[in-house]
Amino acid sequence: MTPQAGDRMSLTKRQVLSGLRCLKKLWLEVHDDEAPELRLDDETLVRFAEGRVVGEYARRAMGPGVHLAPGHDIGQDAVVARTRDAMARGDTPLFEAGFSAARTNVRADILRREADGWAILEVKSAKWPAKERDQEKKFEVHVPDVAVQQWVALEAGVPLRASHLMYLNPECRHPDLGNLFTTVEVTTRAEPVVLSLPAAVSTMHGVLRDAEPPDVAVGPQCTDPDDCPFHERCHPALPDHHVSELYFAKRHAAKLLAEGKETIHDLDEEDAPNPQAKRQVQAVKTGARIVEPGLRAALDALEGPIAHLDFETVQLAVPRWPGCRPLDLVAVQYSVHREGFADNTPRAFLAPRGEDPRPALIDGMLEACAGARTVLVYYEPFEKARIVELADCFPDRVDALMDLHGRIVDLLPIVRNHVYDRDFRGSFSLKKVLPALVPELGYDDLAIQDGGQATAAIYRLLFDESLDAAAEAELRRDLLAYCERDTFAMMELLRVLRGMA
Repeated sequence: MTPQAGDRMSLTKRQVLSGLRCLKKLWLEVHDDEAPELRLDDETLVRFAEGRVVGEYARRAMGPGVHLAPGHDIGQDAVVARTRDAMARGDTPLFEAGFSAARTNVRADILRREADGWAILEVKSAKWPAKERDQEKKFEVHVPDVAVQQWVALEAGVPLRASHLMYLNPECRHPDLGNLFTTVEVTTRAEPVVLSLPAAVSTMHGVLRDAEPPDVAVGPQCTDPDDCPFHERCHPALPDHHVSELYFAKRHAAKLLAEGKETIHDLDEEDAPNPQAKRQVQAVKTGARIVEPGLRAALDALEGPIAHLDFETVQLAVPRWPGCRPLDLVAVQYSVHREGFADNTPRAFLAPRGEDPRPALIDGMLEACAGARTVLVYYEPFEKARIVELADCFPDRVDALMDLHGRIVDLLPIVRNHVYDRDFRGSFSLKKVLPALVPELGYDDLAIQDGGQATAAIYRLLFDESLDAAAEAELRRDLLAYCERDTFAMMELLRVLRGMA
C-alpha cells in the first residue's frame, strides 16, 4: 500500500483491533501484508477450521435465518446491500450482516431483531469461565471486538439496542448439544470503547499515511493476549544468558535490569529467587553442569518395571464423542516404551478415522502398562488429567484407569530439583532438557517436531475429508514416529540421569 492510499482505504474490524493493541502492528499488517510473519501455520488453520464449525452451530442455535455472505468471494459492498434489504424486509436472524461507516467495514456473526431494535451477537470459540477473574479477562480481550461492530452499526444508522458475546458452555456434554452456548450481554461494557473509537480510528488512518512505521516501545501488548507475529522485529537481540532467562523470575528480572545487571554472568547466587535459579547462576558462571547429591535417591525410588507413557490429543470446540465437553483435550494417541519387562517391545496407538477412539485407546494403554510398578511421564498434570477425563466418560473402566493414575510418576521434578545445565536456558521442558543432556537424540529428523504440529496433524488425520489414502498413511507414520520419539527420549533421559547420579 502506498502512503497516499491511507486516505482512501477503509479498515476492517481485525485491523482496527490491531491498531487498538499497537499502531506499529497495524502499520506492518497493512504495508507489509505479505510478510512471512503473517503466513498461517497449521495450528492457526486448525483454529480457523474449528471456528467455522462453532459458527455453523451458532447459526443452528439461532434457528432459521438468512446467511448474507455464505461464500468467501462476496465483497463488502454487496454484503452491505444485502443486509440493508434484509433488515428492511424484517428478516431475522441475519448471519454475517455487513456494515460500513466511518471508513471502517465490519460483519456481525449474528444480527437479531428484538422488540425495540437490533442486537449483535459475536460468537467466540472459547469457553465461558466460571471464575469472575477469568471472566473479566475474557471481557478485556473480546469486548473491543463487539465495540467496533457496535460503533460502525450505529454510525451506519442501525437502531442497535444491545450487543452480546456468545461463548461455549463448559457444562455442555456430548451428545446433548442443546446447551452448547451461553450468552453474555456487553452493551454497557462496550460503550467506553465505542466512545474512544472515532479518535482512535482517525489516528490509525493518520499513521497509515506515513511511509515508515511508528516508533512504539515494547511492552505488554507484545505478548498479551497472545504473542504478536512481529515480536522479533521489535525486540532487540539479547545477549547470551540474558537475565530474562532466569528460571521462573520474569518480574525479578526487571528489578535486576534496573540494577544494571544484564546477564546471568552479572549475578551472584543471592540474586536468584529460587533454588533452580541459583543452580542456573552457578552453571552459567562456571560452565559446569550442576548435579545435586539427592539425584541418586530420587532415581532409586522409581520401582521397575517402568512404562514410559506419552499422550497426544485433539481439542475440539464442539465435542464429537460421548461425554466430551467443548475444548476438552481428548487423548487419541499414546506411545509406551517398556523397561524391565520380559517383553520390552514398544507399544503405540493412533486413532482411526470415523469412530470414537477412546475405548480402543484405553484397552491398549492398560495392556501396555500392565505390570509396570512405575508409569513414568514428563509433566504429570497433563497425563493425569487425560486419564481422569477418560475415567469420567467410561465409568466401567474407572477402577483400572485410576489404578494406572496412581502409578504415574513425573520425571520433570526429578530433573528440575536435581540437575541444571546452562543449555536449559531457564526451562525444564523436554525440548530444552533433551538436547542438553542427550545431544545425540533430537527431533530434527522427524516430519513432526513439536506438540503443536502434532495437534494440527491429528486434526487433519481425523477430520479432513479431503485427505486421500496416501496422505493419510503419511500422516499416520509421521505421528507415530513423533509420539514414539517422546517416550524413547524419556527412557534415554532416564538412562543418562542414572549415569550422572
